[in-house]
Amino acid sequence: MKTLKIISTTALFWLSVLAGWAQQDPLYSQYQFNQLMINPAYTGVYDRFSIGLMSRLQWAGIEGAPVTHTLTAQKSILDGKIGVGGLILQDKFGVNTNTELQATYSYNINFEEAKLAMGLQAGLINFSYDFSNLELDFVDDPSLNTDLDNFMKPNFGVGAMYITNKYFVGASVPRILDINVNDGALKSTRYMRHYYLTGGLAFEPAPYTLVRVMSLMRYVVDGRISTEFNVSTLIDEKVWGGLTVRDLKHYGIYMMLEATDNLRIGYSFEIPANSLIQSNYGTHEISVFFRTKRRNDSILDQNYF
Repeated sequence: MKTLKIISTTALFWLSVLAGWAQQDPLYSQYQFNQLMINPAYTGVYDRFSIGLMSRLQWAGIEGAPVTHTLTAQKSILDGKIGVGGLILQDKFGVNTNTELQATYSYNINFEEAKLAMGLQAGLINFSYDFSNLELDFVDDPSLNTDLDNFMKPNFGVGAMYITNKYFVGASVPRILDINVNDGALKSTRYMRHYYLTGGLAFEPAPYTLVRVMSLMRYVVDGRISTEFNVSTLIDEKVWGGLTVRDLKHYGIYMMLEATDNLRIGYSFEIPANSLIQSNYGTHEISVFFRTKRRNDSILDQNYF
């Protein structure tokens, strides 16, 4: 009985978060290796075909904690002037599962040693709820009697990025439309617009030593702001190792192995600096990226961002 109550309490906690607050975009630790997940302007900027799979288990050990899987693919065409791609995303937490399918496009203005990319994305997001997973003492709560257990909404996004071999700046709104729901009894905003501002710099403080510094700021229209800062170094042209800090509340380490010229494999680990640290086994994220060789005339000959 005690176990059932713990499960019920945990599930209800996630349900209350869902009902009381609009959903947020999925979090990523390794976005700095594949920014297509947050900015459509990134599509095809490196003049190669690439495909990547990323899985994130947040707060391992907590019932109903977020689990996110993301598949991306991108390619440049027309001598690097156009990028085309897409992403498939599944974000599950508590009784809620979001499944997203987006097509992405970018137009690149090429300079001598830089690119100005402008991107668009459009697609569908399916929102589904499985209340049968709840372990409840009382089953007559009217808020659970809703026809909104599965519905689909369109969305679209925009982004821009100025990128060189040594630095970049970017801004994006991946999903512009708020998702508002009204079934006659329940009124809520299931999703609110998010704004992203990113930037990064790669430099060599000593011979054969490369350091990369990146930051991200995310703003939600209800006033919530999240900031992230990470620093990494490239060891022997084979392994990226780094540290990340989010909101001065979450701290992590990550590694990205350049296994071959075409294959990258990454892992990251985060822990929260609050009471959650006592009840979970951290956040884990793994990724695999396959990429073809860049075009010989590519403006960006270093894939640092």
